Amino acid sequence: MGRATYEVALKLGITSPYPHLKQYLFSRTIADSPDPGVELVPDDPAATVKRLKQQSGKDIWLCGGARLAAAVFTEIDELILKFNPVVLGTGIPLVAARREASLELVDSHTYANGFMVVRYGVGRSGGR
Repeated sequence: MGRATYEVALKLGITSPYPHLKQYLFSRTIADSPDPGVELVPDDPAATVKRLKQQSGKDIWLCGGARLAAAVFTEIDELILKFNPVVLGTGIPLVAARREASLELVDSHTYANGFMVVRYGVGRSGGR
């Protein structure tokens, strides 16, 4: 997760928002991780994700952060979007920098309360 996303949890007093997961916090401005369960990574996010993808084990989940999504965009294989049936009118972009990718619908599920989860496979044309 990126620093801005992590700080939302910190403001609520939550130092380990996903204790059931191995957590990485990408930040060049935070000096020390506020929680032993959250590994601070000041290095290049794309290089870190590329290294993690070479290890056997679980999938990698990017939690929030349009800037972080832009930084690791070339390493994203699948995009899972959760839609909440609330119109806010403003917000941050999904990816902070202009990126192009073709998306192929893998799965979708609509819940009784109106929430929807949509999974897309990410393809890239022309090396983008």
